[in-house]
Amino acid sequence: MLTPQNRPKAMLSAATAALLLSFGPINLGPALAEPQTFTADQATEAVFDGAKWAKLTKAGSNAFINSNFAAAERNFKEALEEVKLAPANDLRIAESLNNLGVLYVARAQAPKAESYFEKAARVREAALGSGDKDVIAGQSKLAQFYLTYGKRDKAMLLIIKIADYGDSEARHLNEVATSFKKLSAYYQTHRKLEEAEIGVKQAEEKTLSEMKAQAVETAVMLDAVGNAVKDISGEKTAALAERLFKSALALRQKTLSSEHAALASSLENLGRLYLNQGRTAQAEPLLKRAYEISLATLGEGRRETQMRLDYYAQVCTALNRAGEAEALYRKVLDSQEKGAKKNSPDLLANFAALLVKQGKCAEAVRYYARALKIQESLNGPQHVSLATLLEGYAYALNKCNRGAEAQKCLARAKSIRG
Repeated sequence: MLTPQNRPKAMLSAATAALLLSFGPINLGPALAEPQTFTADQATEAVFDGAKWAKLTKAGSNAFINSNFAAAERNFKEALEEVKLAPANDLRIAESLNNLGVLYVARAQAPKAESYFEKAARVREAALGSGDKDVIAGQSKLAQFYLTYGKRDKAMLLIIKIADYGDSEARHLNEVATSFKKLSAYYQTHRKLEEAEIGVKQAEEKTLSEMKAQAVETAVMLDAVGNAVKDISGEKTAALAERLFKSALALRQKTLSSEHAALASSLENLGRLYLNQGRTAQAEPLLKRAYEISLATLGEGRRETQMRLDYYAQVCTALNRAGEAEALYRKVLDSQEKGAKKNSPDLLANFAALLVKQGKCAEAVRYYARALKIQESLNGPQHVSLATLLEGYAYALNKCNRGAEAQKCLARAKSIRG
């Protein structure tokens, strides 16, 4: 029963730790700790010892926590053999398979993990159906696993299904809400059906409450998958990322208040996608709204707000509204300086690039120097993130007739890039 809280993350790379977190197991609750009751195959169920399976699974989890991977593997395999005696669609089979997959990811044995994750996904789909939200959530994690380990074709097959699911969830939520509104309007002119109206109102409250709760979870999943594919080149992946982000935004717009911080996240995701694609006119209202919500809910000092200001300012620059962009940058930089807060190096570098475009090269050099110093303090003097920054800095130095300094920056950037 591996959970995000008890996995040995310190031993793992950031990418591997993220994968382990994404493959959070089916939590073992009281209903699964003992054998389930089934209406068929009672003879098979009778020989399955649910308590033994739970004991072996717990022992494997404890061994994993203590980095005793050999013992964890032995216990998880024994648990899997035990649960094979249960009916074929028992979800505990999926949990045992998933636990072994997580174990093999931790041991840097991705090919071995892959087969276990795939088998777990098939068990869940057979048990719950292809359109079940938990099945789709599991497939989204498997798709991200595939992308991490270079199995793009496998990932895309799942991501198409996930995008279809996101579209249908947004459509169904709208259709159900509209249907209830139409019924409500009908009852207003048919007062003899008051008793039926009461029942429908109760059904509406319960139905929409459940659908909205599920919609919030689905939006998080869609955004995660969209972010996993958005940087992969190709028209098909770009179209998929757009579908995923648009569905996530639609679900959040229908379930959250207009000032909710999570809504800003979806607006930002879609807006940034459009910005990177050069679709600035479409990006502008999305990124502007994301910044406004973030400013109102989180405050100007939060990193999320500053990042969204930066994206919005980039759109303004692209739309030839340099004055507006400069005012935005100066507002946040002045605020940070008064509060003695460390500036974001990206924000400083983007502002410096804008100043260069405006011919304010001497001022731009100062901001590039500050950005470089902060980036070095964050990641060290040879980090790859410094290369682009150094090249921008060199360009500004050349514009200021400081060629010797510019050449040093370019040489350093070249050295970092290898």
